[in-house]
Amino acid sequence: DSELTKEQRESIQIIQSSGNHLLGLINDILDISKIEAGAMELRLENFYLDDLIDGIAAMFKIRCEQKQLGWRVEDAINEHLLVDADQGKLRQILINLLGNAVKFTEHGEVVLRLARLAEETYRIDVIDTGPGIPGNAQEMIFEPFQQEKAGFEKGGTGLGLAITKRQVELMAGKLILVSEV
Repeated sequence: DSELTKEQRESIQIIQSSGNHLLGLINDILDISKIEAGAMELRLENFYLDDLIDGIAAMFKIRCEQKQLGWRVEDAINEHLLVDADQGKLRQILINLLGNAVKFTEHGEVVLRLARLAEETYRIDVIDTGPGIPGNAQEMIFEPFQQEKAGFEKGGTGLGLAITKRQVELMAGKLILVSEV
């Protein structure tokens, strides 16, 4: 419809992104099976990292606004950067981590920070002002179907972080958790 306002068009794009995210959740169940069978593979492709980040940022800006949380992206790379990686897995990793940050944060903000460490090595941080994760639960939450008490209360499945950790490792990365209660 050519008479849609800019805001309506942006909302439709966000609805489409959210629909794609729902499809991703369905695929989580399939992914955990592939992981356990050792059958998960990388699908490398060239894509622009900032385009991926912009799409995810638009989705999480709305989610943060709905919860009256601050949202920002700190991009130290700050260029139209072509990368060769598994875009689908990277998208899923970021959505899982940011989704948890928004889900568990009631006050404050959520930040997505990007930095280049070396020529083809990048660091992506998801930072939030949520309640934190107790030390005794920090290892357990990366196992399938395991959650800390707050995860049960928020209605999680206990799959997101398990899948995320294994996908990061498959991409030769490392997932590090730093948290204080």
